[in-house]
Amino acid sequence: MTLETFIRMIGVGFGSYIVIVLVLRLSGKRTLSKMNAFDFIVTVALGSVLANIIVNHETLFWEGLVAFCLLVFLQYISTWLSVRSSTVRSILKSRPALVYYSDEYDEKTMRKERITKIEIMQAIRKDGYVSLDEIAAVILETDGTLTVMEKSKEKHLEREDFFY
Repeated sequence: MTLETFIRMIGVGFGSYIVIVLVLRLSGKRTLSKMNAFDFIVTVALGSVLANIIVNHETLFWEGLVAFCLLVFLQYISTWLSVRSSTVRSILKSRPALVYYSDEYDEKTMRKERITKIEIMQAIRKDGYVSLDEIAAVILETDGTLTVMEKSKEKHLEREDFFY
């Protein structure tokens, strides 16, 4: 690496950092959230653009910032539309999936979502349970995490209780 490349990297990195902090503050917290696969992919793409701006000397600073701002803008518009339109929401976001309920695995849903019994048991153990006897349901959330719901003595939970 030459001194000129090093100085460019420091300058572009510093400038990019300042502009990106401002853009992200203006666009809101949701821009970098990992609420679902779509949000995660956009977050990774933003990181890739930032790295390209800083490291690739063939990418002009302003070109990279335009690409970054475009992704932030598209993410903002997509999430704004998904809050207001069920059609857009259904295109961009998946629905939670009930993979275990009432002492039974939902094999069909598990195959569709590519979730194994071992992964369900891992989530149960991770939440501090030792047995399925203590579990009312396990839900695969839209962000890919498994939520474990404990059996409640006060209320019998129905399938509808787990979805919006």
